[in-house]
Amino acid sequence: MNGAPNSNGPAARRHAEEGTSRRSPFERDRDRLLYSSAFRRLAGVTQVAAVRELHLLHNRLTHSLKVAQVGRRLAQRLSNSSSLGTDDDEKNFPDVVEAAGLAHDIGHPPFGHVAEAALAAKMAPYGGFEGNAQSFRVVTKLAIHQSVDTGLDLTRATLNAILKYPQYQDESSYVDLSTPWYDRRRGKKWGAYRSEKEDFEHARDGLPNGVRSPGAILMDWADDISYVVHDLHDYFRAGLVPLHSLRYEESSEYDEFMQFSDSWRKSRQYLRFNEQSFVDAYRDLAQIMPLRKWRDGRADRVDLDAMTRTLTVQFIEAAQADGSRGIRIDVEAEYRVEVLKMLTFFYVIKRPSLAMSQEGQKAVIGRLFDDLLAIFSEHREGGGKADIDHPVPFLLDDIYEGMVRNESRTGYQRKTETRLARAVCDFICTMTEDQAVNLYERITGNRASTGSMFGTWFN
Repeated sequence: MNGAPNSNGPAARRHAEEGTSRRSPFERDRDRLLYSSAFRRLAGVTQVAAVRELHLLHNRLTHSLKVAQVGRRLAQRLSNSSSLGTDDDEKNFPDVVEAAGLAHDIGHPPFGHVAEAALAAKMAPYGGFEGNAQSFRVVTKLAIHQSVDTGLDLTRATLNAILKYPQYQDESSYVDLSTPWYDRRRGKKWGAYRSEKEDFEHARDGLPNGVRSPGAILMDWADDISYVVHDLHDYFRAGLVPLHSLRYEESSEYDEFMQFSDSWRKSRQYLRFNEQSFVDAYRDLAQIMPLRKWRDGRADRVDLDAMTRTLTVQFIEAAQADGSRGIRIDVEAEYRVEVLKMLTFFYVIKRPSLAMSQEGQKAVIGRLFDDLLAIFSEHREGGGKADIDHPVPFLLDDIYEGMVRNESRTGYQRKTETRLARAVCDFICTMTEDQAVNLYERITGNRASTGSMFGTWFN
């Protein structure tokens, strides 16, 4: 047995496994994630703009691959620190963080955060929806591995590193109002459904809810690094973010950007935020940005790659072991990342063309949920035996039956209407964007827009 359910330590799995392997348990975690269809689906899911765009942009798959790679480099750099734990932890820490990076977005629905908001509204009466909680549900219940009935049966350490928000929706004790905005030991969102209680408790192994593991902190930092560096790379090349003009502070756009950033932070109550540090970070970043507008020549690519490399190295070196198994991120680096996030929000996410496309995407997901739930409820005859005269996709039935089996095994019971809604939600989260649009068009008879942010007739 390797990682049997009663074993202790970071390599413990909830379910028994037969046989041996030359790979470590944590290498096997990474491989299970990498080869899962749930991970492969992310190639058809938005990162920021639609995956159909003619511009070469990151999607959720390429983003996740880079989060995993950056996370591995962060962990390798810190793995020799005695602050991280035992020798075994140090040896396997890079594999754990890399696996968490691969898994961190695996539960995101078609159209990413836009659909997440739509599903959260639809699922509010049925236990809620959250992308991070759905990722944990995918790896513990919905993804397939041959040796267990549900999920990928990942190790305790990997599951704990995936838990970016290690608390349930109804918990509030983890919110510390005195915590500075840059403290990554805690997060204000939630990341697990009560239906995954056994898996959650196995992963946490007695740790207090709300406090991230070192692996989760590095995964979170790697996620931010990949987002701000690689997405800005995309949008500078697409002509949306004028990185080459950041050093010209006399422009009216500079003042507008600073006002926008200030309003954003005030609406989200950033604690102990220093405005001068934000301005200083902006000015420091301006000095390493490309000097001219993107023209797609060799020199342009060399300059942009140099900027990407410089930022990535700076941010990787900003992570430090902080004693007692803690990870601390240099505060100056946190301000620089915040500036880069705001540039994406200011120049890309607030664009009317993207906002209008996202409204359409929310409408597609909302209507798809409503119609599927009505059809599926009729198909299940109130939650009982499936009605062969009202067929639905086989996977939807299979997800529902899996919930019934798990409820009988664990004692966690849902109401029939909650089980139906959760099955529909899970099913939508198995789809790519093209599949979701296709099914929407089949069910409604309506044609859905491709949702380009570049092809609109307005700016």
